Formats: sequence, structure tokens, C-alpha cells
Amino acid sequence: MEIIEIDLNYKAQEESVIALGNFDGVHRGHIELITKAIKNAKKLNIKSSLLLFNEHTDNLVKVGKKEIITTNKTKFDILEKLGIDIIYLINFTREFMSYSPIKFLDDFLAKNLKIKGVVVGYDYTYGYKKSGNIEFLRENKSLFETVEIIEQISYKGEKISSSLIRKLIENGKIKDANFLLSRPYKLIGEIIHAKGLGKKMGYPTANLKLIDNFVIPKFGVYDTDIIIKGKKYKASTNIGTNPTVEHDGIKIEAHILDFNEDIYGEIVELELLDFVRPELKFNSVEELFEQIAKDVLVTRNR
Repeated sequence: MEIIEIDLNYKAQEESVIALGNFDGVHRGHIELITKAIKNAKKLNIKSSLLLFNEHTDNLVKVGKKEIITTNKTKFDILEKLGIDIIYLINFTREFMSYSPIKFLDDFLAKNLKIKGVVVGYDYTYGYKKSGNIEFLRENKSLFETVEIIEQISYKGEKISSSLIRKLIENGKIKDANFLLSRPYKLIGEIIHAKGLGKKMGYPTANLKLIDNFVIPKFGVYDTDIIIKGKKYKASTNIGTNPTVEHDGIKIEAHILDFNEDIYGEIVELELLDFVRPELKFNSVEELFEQIAKDVLVTRNR
């Protein structure tokens, strides 16, 4: 797989069939779309490609930074496994945002990127103020050899989307979110020093400082796996403010089972597998650690 950083003036060297979308999470709906682009490219005997923005498009048009489901690095790993040939990585700029729908389809895709086939979701929009839609794409399909629209895919009566997955994560419905992602939801962070109360009570924790603006799950205890230096370990993880001891911001504390190494400064991946219980305020530290022992048992017996 080739990752090519481009701007609006970039001229592609080879023809391709392109998958278009925001691709936050690279969920089951995205995977169907991407798989179709790869299949159509093979039919035309050309490369498959995907247009990916450096940041979520909402970051330019809305106040505040959009919480992400996946980093671009994680997206690259997933896309390579799916078999995409080329990722065109571009900044979503005000100039790009001002493109008319026909300028996007004709000048940017057909002429600059040499796109011969397009695969999009049924609700895909593009161009200035999202004024381009599927109907306009169909009207201009002569710009390409193939245009394919992926119809809505639903789960429990709701459209599979990044927004739905965000909502599931925020509500602690991790198993549902993981099903829609087709893999565990993952937080990535650096292990930092903390107060060490868990260690004193026999349950040392690895404390994560997130490396990006991830969607924060519902506060509570999770059954998780933690990946350290490429090796996976079971971990019981609390996400929240630790109300029994302190109210000092959101903390992510993972008690790693059968592990006793110094990993301060390491970048680790935390895979959330299941929601165990909501965060609670206990009457004493002793009561808290009695509950932690039960939480750890859930993970050990998984």
C-alpha cells in the first residue's frame, strides 16, 4: 500500500477506482464500500484508492475538535489489511471546502487524480456547503467508467455510522460498538506516573495519557486487553474520575494481570472488550479495593 500526501494541484501518475467518505472508525459500512472499490478496480485492471483527510472535516467547520474513533495510523493498518493500493492523504482546507460539486468531481477527481471509478455511500455529500449529492453524481457519471452507490446498512434498526458508534461507546455499549467496528474499540496512550495508591493496596495500575482526542467511553470498569511492545495482556481498567479518592479529571487506570514490568513512557494500546460496571463512589478505600478484586476476577475468568 502506498500513502501519498497530496494537495489540490497534485497530478496522479496512475488511474484508480476511489472510495470516498470520512472513514472515522473504518466500520462495517466503510469496509463494504472499500471492498467494493477494490473489486471494481480489479475488474478494470487498475489500482484501488481512497481519499483520506488528515483531520476530520468537522474540525474546520465546527467549534471544538472532533473526538475520533481511530487515529490515521490505525486506519492505515486496517486499510492495508483490506487491500487498498493507494491512500491519498490531504488537508481539508477552506479552498477545498469552497470547491463546487462539479469542480470536485471533474477537476479534482477525474482530471487530477485520474479516477476511473467512484464508490460512495448513499448519503455521501461533497463540494461547497455539502451541495453535491448522489443525484448530482449520477447526473455526471459520464466523467467516470463506473459509479457505485452503497445502500444503507442497518444494525438493530439504526443506520451503521460513525455517529452511532460514538453514541454506543459513550453509553458503555462496547460490545455493540466493537461489532460495528468489526474489532475492539482501542484507546492509545502513554504510561505516566500517578499517586501509586493501587500499588500500596496490591492492585498496581498503568495510567494512560491519551495521545489523541479519542471518544471517551462511559465512566466505569471495563474488561480490556492491553498491548505492550507488541504483546497482549489481560487488564481490568477503570475509566473515570475515581470519586472515592479524588475528583481530579478523567483517568484511565489499567490493572494488568500477572505483569510486573516498568513501562513508564511506553505507548500502549488498550482494547475495550466489555463494560463490567458503572463508576461508583464507595464509603472507604477498603470497600473500593474489595470491589476492585471482584472486577479483576471478571477479567481473569474471561
